[in-house]
Amino acid sequence: MKYCILLPALLAFCTGATAQSAEPSCPTPLLATGFDGERLSGDEASLIRAAEEGAPLRIGWAVDFDDDGVGDLVHWSNAVFISVFEGRVFSQVQAIHRQRPRLGQATIELPDQMDLWHGLISSDGVLQGRLEGEETASRRQVMTVWCPSESAAPSSPEWISVYRSGIRGEALSGSKDALLKAVRAGNPIRVGWGLKRERDGVVRSVEHTADPVFLTIVDETDIVVQLPEHVAQQSYWDMDKAFFDDASVMWRGVISTKGTFDAIWVNRATGELVRRSPQRAMFTWYVHGSPRLNASTLAVPGGATSDADRESDRVPK
Repeated sequence: MKYCILLPALLAFCTGATAQSAEPSCPTPLLATGFDGERLSGDEASLIRAAEEGAPLRIGWAVDFDDDGVGDLVHWSNAVFISVFEGRVFSQVQAIHRQRPRLGQATIELPDQMDLWHGLISSDGVLQGRLEGEETASRRQVMTVWCPSESAAPSSPEWISVYRSGIRGEALSGSKDALLKAVRAGNPIRVGWGLKRERDGVVRSVEHTADPVFLTIVDETDIVVQLPEHVAQQSYWDMDKAFFDDASVMWRGVISTKGTFDAIWVNRATGELVRRSPQRAMFTWYVHGSPRLNASTLAVPGGATSDADRESDRVPK
């Protein structure tokens, strides 16, 4: 029978089978080493630099069961604990339950006994391993490849600027179509605007960003959004007056890709409109993540009807 016997260090001797060559690889390895520890590509300096900068790493290694210089089995693991010591990189890999690979059967079995295996791999290609509870670790030379982990990408997409509209609604940069599709697809949207001018011989500037609380696409060409209501400030320009104003007075705004900006101050206690400031502004529109370009229009015939319309449909003509 063709079989592999797993040793405590997760290494095996295999007999009676000829396995296909198996080698780990990745598009941009920081370092790759062969079965005798020689460098195949990359360099240890790049790997050390990545480790010292805290970059997530992923390690692949091949085991040559019969020592014929050909890999028989490949493992991959995230580097979960990395050490740089005397010009070499060491990493522990995830603890796993012991496995038994069967050459010639394309099968890996889990033994009935749940033995946990722990491993330590170094940039010279030495793999140390032992089962939990054992005092002695075994060592074996393996083929390795050290790669930047794909998980280095942010877990959440970044905010990107997709469109900039002028004070008259003119397109200044980016794509309004991409912004429209992002709104339809449900991507989070953010808008920013600002102003710089001279007052009493001093150049002053102010910049704002806000996440809209209500978005509307009008005639499939433009976007109108309402901004979050908040307690008005004594001043948005003067740092010495950057305090809350009357606690009952709330500021709110409506802006659009046409450059319109309607800002109002309302006394929530009395309902009185304290102030209104219609204006125009240049807006930068941000999308969280890449816009989903396959989003379809939300405006369809019969997409929304009033209760009165539905009741009238039931009346016999």
